[in-house]
Amino acid sequence: MCLCVQEESTNINVRNYWPSVVASGAMLLATDAISRERTLGSYILSVCDFSTSQLSLFAYLQGSSDLLLKFASTYDARASQLLDQYIYSTPTQRNLTTLRHMILDDGASERCYNMTDQERTRMIVTWADPITVYVLTVDELRSKYIIPYILQVSHGDI
Repeated sequence: MCLCVQEESTNINVRNYWPSVVASGAMLLATDAISRERTLGSYILSVCDFSTSQLSLFAYLQGSSDLLLKFASTYDARASQLLDQYIYSTPTQRNLTTLRHMILDDGASERCYNMTDQERTRMIVTWADPITVYVLTVDELRSKYIIPYILQVSHGDI
């Protein structure tokens, strides 16, 4: 009996689910990059460290997450539909794009140094709130819609 179950589980036709498996992996990696970007952006704003190395890493993480989400959208129609509806062209994404440009702007360092501690704290919260919503939304789409689709395997797929 146990051998039969093992035999059935190894014969699952993954062709139907593979795009969602790949998209789920890309979305997971994207949430990791976005989380690191959130932390780094908060650090940059808190100590006004707009050094080339910090900004390079910040841009790298932003680019990585953007490409991973585009990859998930390209590879899986379900992920594409969800990301289009809940991520792309949303007020949160537009706000986040503006804040990312603000951090990468040439005059950001000077503006940061001219802020009071209170203003800088407000700026960090202004940065952290939308990027937190963004990462949680991507994670929720993955866990609520993509993973359950992958896990629903009927005997017709075996």
